Amino acid sequence: MQIKLTIIIFLFSCTSTFGQEISKNELKKVLEETLSKSRDFVPNATNSWFYDNSENDYKTRDTLILNTARSHKRDYCQTIDWTFYKWNKFRLEVADYCNEPPTKLASKDEDNFQLLIKEMDGKINLLVQNQNGIQDKFEVVEFKKNSAAESDNSQFDYTLKLKRIK
Repeated sequence: MQIKLTIIIFLFSCTSTFGQEISKNELKKVLEETLSKSRDFVPNATNSWFYDNSENDYKTRDTLILNTARSHKRDYCQTIDWTFYKWNKFRLEVADYCNEPPTKLASKDEDNFQLLIKEMDGKINLLVQNQNGIQDKFEVVEFKKNSAAESDNSQFDYTLKLKRIK
């Protein structure tokens, strides 16, 4: 009985250690860090979070996985980038890296979004709003800090897993 209880406690602690729980303030802090490091010219820092859109399913997929950091391996052609210009404001960009020359579609006014972070029932929800109102709602399913490719403290690499709320 004691062994079963120990195993259950261990599994529960691993779940929270691996980054599945994040508060509204922690998420805000990471978004601010993303933006400040990109402005301070940290060599691998980027203010974009990117989604692998190789299947052209960004608008229909129930679960999105966004990554940041130039050190993250990108072995796909199509991306959707959330490029932040303020900690809670971003431009949605569509890029194609497999054709020469690589291209990025020109952004329109409706591609500028504000990210509203809400805590509801102990869960973090993201509301994605543009000039036409709320366009998407997501629940943060997982947030984790990945090991950097190199041991330099200026590097950072995060993964954000979102579940679309319909």
